[in-house]
Amino acid sequence: MKKITLNKHLYRQSIFYSIEKGVAPEKIFNTVNNVPDLSDFPFPLPCEKSRYCCCDKSDNGVLWLGSDCGVTRIDPDAEFDFDRVMYFSADRDLPDNNVKAVAADGEGAWVLTETGITHIEMVMLSPEDVAAKLLDETLSIVERQGMVSQRYLAKAGELDTALPHANSDNDGGFTALFSIAEIMRYACYKKEFGTESEKTREAKAVAVKALEACLLLMYIHGRGDGFIARTYLFDGEPVPDDGFFFKRQGNKAVCVANSESVEKGVVGAVSDCSAEVPERLRYLYEDKGKTLDDIIYKADTSSDEVTIQLLNCLFAHKYLTEDEPELDNLIKESVKGIVNHIIDNGFVLKDFHGGPTTWARWDNDYFNGQVEGWADAPLNAAEILFYLKTVMEITGEKGKWLQTYESLINEHGYADLTEKHFDRLYQMCLALGVDYQSEIMYGDHMLATCSFFGLCTMEKDEKLLRKYRKGYEAWRSSIGPEHNPGYDFLYALANPDDDIDMERIREWFLRFNLSRLASGVSLIGRHDVAVKELRDNYNQISVLLPPDERFISKYDRDPLRYTNVDSGGNMCVESCFVYTFAYWIGRYFGFIE
Repeated sequence: MKKITLNKHLYRQSIFYSIEKGVAPEKIFNTVNNVPDLSDFPFPLPCEKSRYCCCDKSDNGVLWLGSDCGVTRIDPDAEFDFDRVMYFSADRDLPDNNVKAVAADGEGAWVLTETGITHIEMVMLSPEDVAAKLLDETLSIVERQGMVSQRYLAKAGELDTALPHANSDNDGGFTALFSIAEIMRYACYKKEFGTESEKTREAKAVAVKALEACLLLMYIHGRGDGFIARTYLFDGEPVPDDGFFFKRQGNKAVCVANSESVEKGVVGAVSDCSAEVPERLRYLYEDKGKTLDDIIYKADTSSDEVTIQLLNCLFAHKYLTEDEPELDNLIKESVKGIVNHIIDNGFVLKDFHGGPTTWARWDNDYFNGQVEGWADAPLNAAEILFYLKTVMEITGEKGKWLQTYESLINEHGYADLTEKHFDRLYQMCLALGVDYQSEIMYGDHMLATCSFFGLCTMEKDEKLLRKYRKGYEAWRSSIGPEHNPGYDFLYALANPDDDIDMERIREWFLRFNLSRLASGVSLIGRHDVAVKELRDNYNQISVLLPPDERFISKYDRDPLRYTNVDSGGNMCVESCFVYTFAYWIGRYFGFIE
């Protein structure tokens, strides 16, 4: 196994000030900057050399350059190549890109732009410090009733203006990934410091609450049939316009009016909700002074939630619940309920209307009857096989789950399907006349990672294992170029003979952002990256930039996308799991020393 050592490193953070004098140091207003002579500079720079209009050098030889397209920091003595040239731009690091003056300040710099002032601080932290800082931001701003996905702000960039309410399609999946990260933090501390350490106990408490929040989504609807809700909110909170939301009223839940329910004609549809919520989970809403009649849950759940929730249950069973028999039993019952629901309903997740939800189908009719289903089949086949292996692994039982597993493989060819992802996606793109790159569903990367990691680490049959590893490899053409250690570490555990680029992973960790405030960066006018023009105005840059030079948005976006899609405009804070999931898995399994 390849390993990397991650020592302390300088991370950037920007503090914004008004342009009024007296708010920032006078030196930024009085600085007389010279136009830098860059004619002999040997490396490409983010801006054309002729556009740099001001410069200053710090005592340690670092050069700060200002231009009409942002700020560039040059450190000729940097330990790593990826640190020699750094780029800072609006709206993450600067109020705007029209820089008027720069003044070096220790490791950082003051920057005067046309509309404001920024103090760029370069802070020395260890990667574990970064994980702790991001976790604190998530727990103080994003988390609600144990769920973590994202939280919107009332004022752009002002974290203390977080709205009191929130919900997301991805509450279940994102909270499950956050939960896995915290489970592995607990497992690391338990191994390093013992179970009685304060750090270990604190990590366990966070992990348990996140896990319980995930489990609650399996019961909050009261259907009693193994269904999973996407999310829930409290009565009185705004109900979004997308999806189907049900207000609980005694033993019945009624579909509330929004744009989608009105359009589909399901306002007032009734669903049973007479099944009890496990007593252990009730505190998550009762501590807020709420009862079940205050709950509005979201239906139409996709395979995303099912897949990531089951991986979370698998990690919790293995690493969290050794001394928690009640919680482990709840995991077992929950997983059995989900998998039995899917089998008993013809390999679909059945919703209130009696038919399948939009994106949770694993049946042959879907695979063979629709263009989307034909292309989805390799992933969805891997998902359902993963579910069956997971329920057997967690419960220690076989029964109908093993019979179903063998039937899907031997009678319906599901294991063979898992190998065909790239071929089918590429053929579909050719048939539709679209570019392969623009049709990649980046959210599917996590679903493929969960499913194939689980299959490859649980399957003992060598013939099947070879198929699953080949199926996993079919995803690497799109997953590999992300150089995301959250994906790559699990791939390396499942395919120990294959290489992952540990130096790119080092760059990912050491150039991560210290906040998950969703924000854009300015790529328009960058001189050092080429742009590839695809169909439908979907353009990509030619090189994967470090994380602190890319836009921050939901994790499932194309990191090579030229435009700042869903970057949030500094109005939303995302969960920390993108970093903590990768970091703690890397720590526990020995990729990070």
